[in-house]
Amino acid sequence: MNQRNFVIVLVLIAALLAGWMFYTSQQAVQAEPISEITTKYWNSGHADAESEAFTHWNEDEPAEIPPVCARCHSTSGFIDFVGADGSEAGKVDMPGEINDPINCTACHNDAAHALDAVSFPSGTEVTGTGVNSVCMSCHGAMSAGTDVDKATEGKEADTPMADSSLMGPHYFHAAAVHQGADAGVGYQYEGKTYVGAFEHAETVNSCTECHDPHSLHTQSVPNSDANLCSPCHSNVSGFADYRKVTMSKVDYDGDGAVEPVFDEIEGLKAVLYDALNKYSQAVTDTGFGFKFDSYPYAFIDTNKDGAIDESEGIFPNKYATFTPRMQKAAFNYMFVQKEPAAYLHNAKYVLQLLFDSIEDLSAVSGVTTQGLTRP
Repeated sequence: MNQRNFVIVLVLIAALLAGWMFYTSQQAVQAEPISEITTKYWNSGHADAESEAFTHWNEDEPAEIPPVCARCHSTSGFIDFVGADGSEAGKVDMPGEINDPINCTACHNDAAHALDAVSFPSGTEVTGTGVNSVCMSCHGAMSAGTDVDKATEGKEADTPMADSSLMGPHYFHAAAVHQGADAGVGYQYEGKTYVGAFEHAETVNSCTECHDPHSLHTQSVPNSDANLCSPCHSNVSGFADYRKVTMSKVDYDGDGAVEPVFDEIEGLKAVLYDALNKYSQAVTDTGFGFKFDSYPYAFIDTNKDGAIDESEGIFPNKYATFTPRMQKAAFNYMFVQKEPAAYLHNAKYVLQLLFDSIEDLSAVSGVTTQGLTRP
């Protein structure tokens, strides 16, 4: 090698070394200290070992979490689900351990990192989900509108089903709401079209783009303490302001005012609640209502005043005469109610489900969609 070529090689090596040093120094600056990650985790819902989500089975005999629940309510169950323990991936073989909240090892293992698809209870699989697959696996619901069809197959639409129970998707099914018709978890009426996954701005379209995976809170604007939503939504400076976000200049709930999308959804929910109660009175001569701090949430409105009071919201007074038509509409009410951020994750999808439920009940309930708008 002549001297000129030797000098060129040295310069290239020096340049590569300098570039590598700059890259690693930048990574060190950008990397979040483990101490900060740990602090975020210990203050998150995933670490709350005393919450109902992780203690519900403590008094059972034996004290263990059933496989159907363990996947999302214990670290041992999720590790079993992804196959990180050497078992078959995609199912849970063993009961989960009690008092075993979601910790680092649940999400940080080779099997979890390899996930790139999520199956929803509708039977639909969404692929290309990448790093969000772990989140979506436990926030995709446990039942779907297709399960309502199976439970009511062959039954007359307006005939009460003895000893029937309210059906719902479970809780905090953010991924199912966000994916809309692509996941197909809501009760989707035949002949209707529904929006798919919510398409937001390019950098805020997935779980980890919007949420800090360790604190679970909304991310901040990079290199700033400003709320992630504030650059586009100037009236948002924190969580309390999310309900002020508007979607479009449309009065969806027909109350004569264009409101933030949260209020438009609440308005349609109120109309559907009224429709369910009046439908029940027309078909079974009993009132119907929800009380969400009392299981099983659906009760007989004995005085037919449209509300469930303390004396009515008790288990012996549970509502147990659903018709197929009513079960479908009630499922959609639960689909919206039990995902508290549905208005952010896919407002159009939930508005469509609510509208269609009201419309399907209207012939019997007398509560119509006149004045309402379907997106």
